[in-house]
Amino acid sequence: MAEVEFQNLRKQYPPRRGAAAVEVLRGIDLQIKDGEFLLLVGPSGCGKSTLLRLLAGLETPSAGEVLVGGRTVTNLPPSRRDVAMVFQSYALYPHLSVAQNIAFGLRRSGHRGWQQQLRDWLARNTAFSIR
Repeated sequence: MAEVEFQNLRKQYPPRRGAAAVEVLRGIDLQIKDGEFLLLVGPSGCGKSTLLRLLAGLETPSAGEVLVGGRTVTNLPPSRRDVAMVFQSYALYPHLSVAQNIAFGLRRSGHRGWQQQLRDWLARNTAFSIR
């Protein structure tokens, strides 16, 4: 395992329908050394999953840096970060084994055309939706 570090990490979601922007993470400075164990606990909506999604590259920070093994991965796509994310509930489909659950997700991913990739990117990074 490599050292993980968050430097002045911030995540803000854009405003929706006249509401104010939502700042979920505010200036997170955290260093998890190689071999250390970290447990994130807190109430629903406090930013635990957002922090993990930022580490995995599934979300883009509004500000700050994410480092893995001493190198900045903030702007790298998830596939180049060498980071995996496992969800809290391992039994996504209770009638399937762990291997079958993982295989199911891989089979469903398939290849997406450039239009679908663009729509997905716009949906994640803007307040607009294209149909």
